[in-house]
Parts: sequence; C-alpha cells; structure tokens
Amino acid sequence: MTTFMSTMLTPPRTDASLPDMSTPRTRVPYQEAARQLLRDTVLDTTRELLAATPWNEITMADIARESGMSRQTLYKEFSSRQGLATAYLLRLVDAFLSGVRRQVETHENDARGAIESALAGFFAEGVLDPMVLNIVGDRPQHDLLSLVTTDGTPILDHATEELCRIFMDSWANLSRHDGEIFGATVVRLAISHLTLNVGNPDRVASDLADLFAPFLEQAVARSSGR
Repeated sequence: MTTFMSTMLTPPRTDASLPDMSTPRTRVPYQEAARQLLRDTVLDTTRELLAATPWNEITMADIARESGMSRQTLYKEFSSRQGLATAYLLRLVDAFLSGVRRQVETHENDARGAIESALAGFFAEGVLDPMVLNIVGDRPQHDLLSLVTTDGTPILDHATEELCRIFMDSWANLSRHDGEIFGATVVRLAISHLTLNVGNPDRVASDLADLFAPFLEQAVARSSGR
C-alpha cells in the first residue's frame, strides 16, 4: 500500500518524452513569429504555384488567395511582385548556403574538395527549384533574371557576405579581406553559370574548383600566419 510518506520519498519520474524545462529557451516575440509564419506561408505557396504555372501568369491576387490572406496584407509585407520574388530568392540563397556550410565542414583542410562539392550541390539543387527554372528554362522570365543580374545587388551582396562569413568562421579562418574577395567572385561566377545554363554541372564545378582552390589555399596559409 502506498503511503503519503512513501510517495513523498519517491524520486520524481524522468520521462524522456517530456520537454526539458530546465533548459532556457529563446523567446521569440509574437509579432516577429507571426510575421515569419506569414512570409513562409506566402513563399511556400509561391513555390507550389510555380511548380505548375509560369511566373508571368501568376498574380499577386493568386498568391494571396492561395495563401489565405488579403492582397492588402500581401502588398504590405512584400510591396510588389518583384519584392516577393526577391524575398523568395533570398530564402533560396540561405538554403543553398546551408548546404555550402555542410560541405565546407565535411571537407576540412581540403580547399579544392570543399569548393567543388559546394558548387556541385549548388548547381544540382538550383535547377530543381521552380523559380530558378523560370530564370534558366526554355522561356526565361526577364524580370526574374534582372534580380540576379542588373538589379541583383540585394541578393548578390547577401550571398557574398554569408559565403565570406562561412569561410571566415570555418577551418579556413579567412581574413575579412580575403573572405570578401573569395565570396564575391565565387557568388558571381556561380550564379552566372547557373543562369546561363552552360555545360555539365559537375564539370563546371570541377573547373571552378581548379580556378578558386589556389587562392583559397594561399588565403588559408596567410590566415595561419596571422
């Protein structure tokens, strides 16, 4: 028979399925979390629509309706179709860069291997995305192409900074100067090859790795001597 005292002396049950309340969690303000949910919903909806319909046939009204919100809310968040497309591509760039970071970590102290694997993954994943296919496909959408060329400053600058940071924070330990040179050049050449859709992706990745590896190796050597 269980007594009150025996119950009091029994250690509390540990259940791995229960959350660890002793670990502090970073609290995300409600408005910030709600806004991120809205943006993710819209961008996910845009991707679904692009899988079946060319970009030039998709309206903001279509996206708002399929996302379950008003056009006013959509325009308030993204301003325009170009603003929405830019947000989509920025999120896509972040996804690509997550893959790059994994490849750099996997190929520790292997400059050429890190570059080739990262670029091969970028080219392979890039041609699977419906927005990218609207840029490089049979009927390229020139308003989208401009977002990574003539009007590409937001996307190119973001990608350059993040790639620079990856190689500064990794085993390469690049200086800010070398990281910016490396990041800017790799980003622009990689996007150029992707949008022009030239050559075999694996061969292009290998050729670009041959081009960039000597610089990266020298930059790593300079950083180790700092």
